[in-house]
Amino acid sequence: MQIVFQDPYASFNPRMRIGTAVGHPLEIHNLAKGDEKRKRVIEMLEKVGLSPAEQFIDLYPHQLSGGQRQRAALARSIITQPEFVVADEPVSMIDVSLRTTLIDLMLDLRRELGLTYVFITHDLAVAKHISDRIAIMYLGKVIELGRKAEIFSRPLHPYTEALLSAIPVPDPHRKRKPIELKGEVPSAVNVPPGCRFHPRCPRAFERCPLEVPAMREVGKDHQVACHLY
Repeated sequence: MQIVFQDPYASFNPRMRIGTAVGHPLEIHNLAKGDEKRKRVIEMLEKVGLSPAEQFIDLYPHQLSGGQRQRAALARSIITQPEFVVADEPVSMIDVSLRTTLIDLMLDLRRELGLTYVFITHDLAVAKHISDRIAIMYLGKVIELGRKAEIFSRPLHPYTEALLSAIPVPDPHRKRKPIELKGEVPSAVNVPPGCRFHPRCPRAFERCPLEVPAMREVGKDHQVACHLY
């Protein structure tokens, strides 16, 4: 297992050259050293689009752009050939014009290397592009889980409905009315009793503040935690 951190500006040691940083996991796990490590670092930098790799391997992080740095972070995460990668908001701090390129790169690497991603994001449009299955969370708790097509075509939890209603539609002739939620997000330290979403839920009723809803199977590979079901 490996991880790609959200901030490409903070996830590298500023005093460590890119080649050293990308190759560091190989030394930690006793997988390669010396010339073999350098060879594998060059191959991995080429694989993530930092080409020619010889021009990047001896640079420091501040000499790379944000997009290049996140590519290097991706190379560092997969150089040990993991099966599972946690990607924590990996494109949220990247220029919008480069996000699609980086996401497409991650999809290509997933197919080529047989990777499984847990892709953490607040952007459902990005989640739709990259995911097979989606878990919707509210205040640290999963409240809906299912296949991507099912979540987007048949959202069941009121919070999921509100999130999907906020996605812009790229068509000036189509209007989508966003669902406006009342109040503020409660403190994660003092979680509301019962359903965590009930203080803001437009469909809450007397049972909601009293009982924590269990995840229920409501369809093929579709679960929801809501007293309405």
